[in-house]
Amino acid sequence: MIERVYLKECLTFKEVELNFETDKRGLIIFSGASGAGKSILMQAILSLFGYFEASAKLGEVLIDRSLDLSEYGIESDNLATIFKQLKREKVRYFINNQAVSKKLVKNISSNFVDYLSVKNSKEFKNENLLLTIDKFAKSDSSRVELLFERYRELKKEMKEIEEKEQKANELIEFLEFEIEKIERIAPKKGEFEELIELKKSLSKIEKLRELSLRVNTLFEYENSVVEFLDLLEVENSFFNETMNELRGCVETAYQKMEFLESVDIEEVLKRLEDLQGLIKRFGSIEESLNYLDKKREELLRLKNISFEKKDLEKEMKQVEKELYREAELLSQKRKKGVIAFKNELNRFLKKLYLSPIEIELERGEINRLGIDYVKMNINSADIGQLSTGEFNRLKLAFLASRVEFDEGGKTIFLDEVDANLSGEESMSVAKVLKFLSKKYQIFAISHQPQLTSQADRHFYIWKEGSNSFIKELNRAERVREIARIISGKKPNREALNYAKQLLKERE
Repeated sequence: MIERVYLKECLTFKEVELNFETDKRGLIIFSGASGAGKSILMQAILSLFGYFEASAKLGEVLIDRSLDLSEYGIESDNLATIFKQLKREKVRYFINNQAVSKKLVKNISSNFVDYLSVKNSKEFKNENLLLTIDKFAKSDSSRVELLFERYRELKKEMKEIEEKEQKANELIEFLEFEIEKIERIAPKKGEFEELIELKKSLSKIEKLRELSLRVNTLFEYENSVVEFLDLLEVENSFFNETMNELRGCVETAYQKMEFLESVDIEEVLKRLEDLQGLIKRFGSIEESLNYLDKKREELLRLKNISFEKKDLEKEMKQVEKELYREAELLSQKRKKGVIAFKNELNRFLKKLYLSPIEIELERGEINRLGIDYVKMNINSADIGQLSTGEFNRLKLAFLASRVEFDEGGKTIFLDEVDANLSGEESMSVAKVLKFLSKKYQIFAISHQPQLTSQADRHFYIWKEGSNSFIKELNRAERVREIARIISGKKPNREALNYAKQLLKERE
């Protein structure tokens, strides 16, 4: 609820400050002569919540509760929430001093602010009506919601499978082609590096052959070297060991050359070309093998798609059967709730001098709240055909009928809701608003003495020259203002007495 409103340079108002800290709930009435600025003031307050274009150069409203704004990236105060508006070249909006869009302001404030001057029918949408009926029926739609969500997921999966099924043959052909390309090459981990080394060895074979022949000539002088060492009486074992090692190396060289000569260099180069093609496409041989495994799994899944579809169809039938069974049970409970809701709603409609409403449950398409569709009419006419005045009284009756289930804390704005009503009709609206004000904070503009007399706080708006002013009235001032509404600028004794009577009856 609103704790404080501050406006500066708001058209005809230079400055307005309204405080409601001590008693926020209740019926708050604005009255005054036509053209004094009542609608300007109400629209300026509503503009802070995104309902109208800004008219004040500076506006601020303090809400008495901390809103969880984390999902919007806005920090929340522990105790209150401040909506602010600055108008210069353009209008800027803030919540808790963080810049936001007007759309976001309206989106957030719609949870705790309701403006009844227009034909807004969100309360009469099927979903809201069913939730209200569930309150009266003491029924719970959570099981249906859970099953419906699972049913939707399964339908989505089925749609995906059917789309895959339509493309399955084409996909299977493509996957088999992709798999065959890699399987034909049959790469192995580490193979590319091994072939690179083999290619290097092949490039050195001629040089190795030439050098091997030269080294072989050394063995022709081996005996001469031994004889030389003996003549010098030098130990020759070191030379024998060296020559044996060299002989082993030459043997290894001949074995390597024999192997290399058996290798088909064209095959090696072709193999390297194939492997390089895979590396260029996938980044590495390992990645190409991972891709191969993935495509094999995908191919297997596509070939098994008919089995998946059968399993999914089976689960869908089971969930659908349970969903409709739970929806039918919920519908049966709601039939009792409809009666209780209709009776309570008609009780308030009678007070508001409106014809009784007929409410019926019809079978509709299955959704998260079941299979029920709520049909409402007054005098066999759809509620959409009601006049704005009748519609808003119906809305008041709706709010009043479900007040015991509502947590309260909302702020409701009404702009001349009692306009063009008879005295009895106006008093009926006043009484219902008074009833609602026990749970809500209600701001209303009124030109009728009945509604004005029921106010918990009464603010008078007047104009001097081109400037508008506002003040809260005490009891004596209220008597004079209500009398003015009754009989004009100079109220007579009868008007004053009637005003006193209205206030006394309220007390």
